[in-house]
Amino acid sequence: MAELLINISRKQALIYAVFLVLYEFLTYIANDMIMPGMIKVVSSFHGPESAIATSLTAYVLGGASLQLFLGPISDKHGRRPVMLFGAFFFFVCTVLIACSNSIDSFLMARFFQGMGLCFIGVIGYATLQEIFAEMDAIRLIAVMANVSILAPLIGPLLGAIFIYYYSWRMIFVGIGALALVALWGLWRFMPESVGKNQKSEMATPKGTLSFQSVLKNYKALLLNRPFIYGSIALGFSYLPCMAWIALSPVILVKQAHLSIFEYGLWQLPVFGAYILGNFVLHRMTHRGTVKKMIVLGSSIIGSSLLFVFILPFFIGNDFVWLMPGLVAYFFGAGILGAPLGRLILFSTHVTKGTASALMSMLSMCIQAGGIEVANRMYATHNNLLFGLYAAIAGVFSIVFLVACFINHKKDTKPE
Repeated sequence: MAELLINISRKQALIYAVFLVLYEFLTYIANDMIMPGMIKVVSSFHGPESAIATSLTAYVLGGASLQLFLGPISDKHGRRPVMLFGAFFFFVCTVLIACSNSIDSFLMARFFQGMGLCFIGVIGYATLQEIFAEMDAIRLIAVMANVSILAPLIGPLLGAIFIYYYSWRMIFVGIGALALVALWGLWRFMPESVGKNQKSEMATPKGTLSFQSVLKNYKALLLNRPFIYGSIALGFSYLPCMAWIALSPVILVKQAHLSIFEYGLWQLPVFGAYILGNFVLHRMTHRGTVKKMIVLGSSIIGSSLLFVFILPFFIGNDFVWLMPGLVAYFFGAGILGAPLGRLILFSTHVTKGTASALMSMLSMCIQAGGIEVANRMYATHNNLLFGLYAAIAGVFSIVFLVACFINHKKDTKPE
């Protein structure tokens, strides 16, 4: 039975997790369902091909935009009211996308809709970390990740079906309706973890919202080398994933001339590998340590991303030779994410909302910038350049992760 760190029932904690993962699922599938339809969106608005990847960049930048503010606000006023506002705002912006009438208004609405991502890690998952003990939190987050990863797994195929039979606008109408369900569930079951009596030395007291205290907390985080190095490593480790999501419509449909349905089918082994990685992670929580999980996941990521470059280099430029390395990479990413996030957050005694905010912002800014770099590199439709890009991202991820481990023992004292 899971150990709880605040005085709520196990049933409430788990039902909250269910509605949180529904909300997370919707924020992901809002992107993954529209990606196969972006070619039609761009065509209907007479926009450039580069807008396909830029739509994801706008979404991710929106997800990074509020991070630094949400952390301190939730530390002061509580996680619950901030999360409820975020879920409502996501619903409103989803409806606005369905009403967009130009590529510029579409991209702008995507930016604001992406702000809904801010509330997942900084508020939702920070609350889970404060509710559950270490291994229970990692185990639960791994299970939740398996559910949320269904978005990129089934999203492209489901989006392709929608695009075939209906207008792309109907995707956002359906997501908006489900967002209302998620909002109700969070309102009904989300507990407040800030300021509660916790059975942990990492208890979360209410923070202060003064400029001096916020500045002091962020300064402490910026000077915390394992926290910064770990956050950067997290951003680079997921960069090939984001680049693949952004560019796969161009790689598979535009360049390889696959149908929208074939595009969706090729995503199944890629994101299925991520689910398998999360399953392995779940098993490891019963007999492994956080660092062992991180070492295994990062080792798989580093070696597999080299193969994303090596196979096209030696065999050929066909997208098929990207796939073995990508599948192995997604498997490693499924193992690495949750334990690395836990290590980063608990490498500091700064309140978890503030810490999660800076961690997420750093990671997402790296991903947003990296998507645009990948977009420019792939302008020539050369799969070898995509492989080189993935390998470089893997090298940066490993370098910063090693730096995080080397410095980890030095920053475990209270700031």
